[in-house]
Amino acid sequence: MLQQASLQDCEALPSYIELSNSFYQELLGYKPKQTSLQEIPQFEWNEFAKQRGLNQNSLGMYLPRNQTAIVQKGNHLSLFHEYFGHGLFCEQTLLGRRLVDLERKLLEEEKREFQERQFTLEDVQKFRQQNQTFQELDEFRKQNLVQYELFAVWTEYLLSGEFGLNGEFERKYDSLPREEREVIDFTINFSKRYGNLATFYGFGLRKIQDKKRLIKLSQDLFNGTLNKTRLILHFGSKKPFSDIDLFVASNDIPPSYDSWLDVRAYKIQDVEEGIKVLNPMITDPVMIGDLVFGEEGYLGELKRQILTQPITKEAINFSLKEYETEKNRSKDKLLCKHLQDKNLRSAKTFLTNALALKNGDKILTFNGLVDYSHTLSRSEKFIELKGGIE
Repeated sequence: MLQQASLQDCEALPSYIELSNSFYQELLGYKPKQTSLQEIPQFEWNEFAKQRGLNQNSLGMYLPRNQTAIVQKGNHLSLFHEYFGHGLFCEQTLLGRRLVDLERKLLEEEKREFQERQFTLEDVQKFRQQNQTFQELDEFRKQNLVQYELFAVWTEYLLSGEFGLNGEFERKYDSLPREEREVIDFTINFSKRYGNLATFYGFGLRKIQDKKRLIKLSQDLFNGTLNKTRLILHFGSKKPFSDIDLFVASNDIPPSYDSWLDVRAYKIQDVEEGIKVLNPMITDPVMIGDLVFGEEGYLGELKRQILTQPITKEAINFSLKEYETEKNRSKDKLLCKHLQDKNLRSAKTFLTNALALKNGDKILTFNGLVDYSHTLSRSEKFIELKGGIE
């Protein structure tokens, strides 16, 4: 008989559920909430799997349409895989939320189709063959299945290591095809090199961009170079599904970019030189960024330098040159569209900054430059300024 348990009153494997919840709450700032757990005793599992048409080796399943993890009672890996792996993915990634939305939309359409008549499994299959939502869902599953399953397997690895269950995971790992092990190895090695937070964010999980997690992320990413770093600032939109923007003043940390992380790193001397030409890529994070690591006094000195720095012809020419560089990069067909768009935005930022400086206005933040560009576009003087630059 199927046994259902909520997060609060589940009696099966309470220690692993509670410990895992504490682990995720501490690391990510959240734990599974919408996902429910159903357990089936081992002696009933084979019959359940047969009725559901599951693979005979399967020990669990996850139903996105009602966000329910169904596992064989007493199986730790199944709990980790279905409840914490698929559960967190569906709750806390945009891909997972889209999967849930499509499943629920299909469910409502099936209810409307069959609510007033008897139907068979064959009837449902025929309906789905003609249904646009099912076709969209099927294509979505195919495109994202690898990431969906890989995250759940990595979750098994992660929690097994936390609770000393490595042997159970290794036995399952050894039974997998070589191609699957290679993909899993890549993810495990990434997590060993860059840390668990980076791995979660790489999978697209929602980010709580507070100082506690940004410090942990910086420790994992920059490792031994952190203590030699003068300054790390957090800036940008800071939205849960946007990338994390870090400004770094360090002679040991290079710039880097990923879909979820943008490390704008400068050597100490380059920061000072950038201030002299009022580089908006430096003035913006210094003026508005939140201190993650470094000295308050050093940050204050940089702000003072920016505020007292006069406008020079060198500064205008610098922004014009950067505008041309970024504009050309935005047309580079070897770059993905995201990077092309990013470079185009940078080009517009530098052009606006050049126009502002030429007009005698010192705008120190991105938002200020955006507002300034709107003002200029409505101004007669804008045509004169832009024409003079061109």
